[in-house]
Amino acid sequence: MKFILIPPAAAMALALSSCANSYSRSFAEASAALPRPPVNAEGPWLGTWKSAANGHTGPLWCIVQPAPGRPGEYDFRYRAGWGVLKFGDYTHTTPAKTAADGSLKLNGEMALPGGFGVYRVDGRVSRDSFSATYRSAGDRGTMTMKRPPPEAGD
Repeated sequence: MKFILIPPAAAMALALSSCANSYSRSFAEASAALPRPPVNAEGPWLGTWKSAANGHTGPLWCIVQPAPGRPGEYDFRYRAGWGVLKFGDYTHTTPAKTAADGSLKLNGEMALPGGFGVYRVDGRVSRDSFSATYRSAGDRGTMTMKRPPPEAGD
């Protein structure tokens, strides 16, 4: 059997492009399936994040859906742009209370991978707007998103 040695930088680029393709596909599918007008806070979101600590900002995507087998909790599957790597994907599962108007009030936290501390989020997601603040050990800021146009991917 013949093995091919892939340099670490190439392996990382391949892994990131694989994640990006998976997220892009999921985001495009969620956008195509989104009822127009939306009936609740679930589905795709597109916007920006901005750090109040250092002024950094970048693009932000999110797909909101009920967490499988966890009533009262939602998966917030984010894709954020920043720094040299440009993109990182993560899912934050958090309790979210549904209001009478279909909006979600979210207030939760998760341990960040790699020992980077705890990430906290507080906000409201309605049928057509997503506004939240985030805080971690070294950063704090805002996330602001709207519904993507019907043809959106990333």
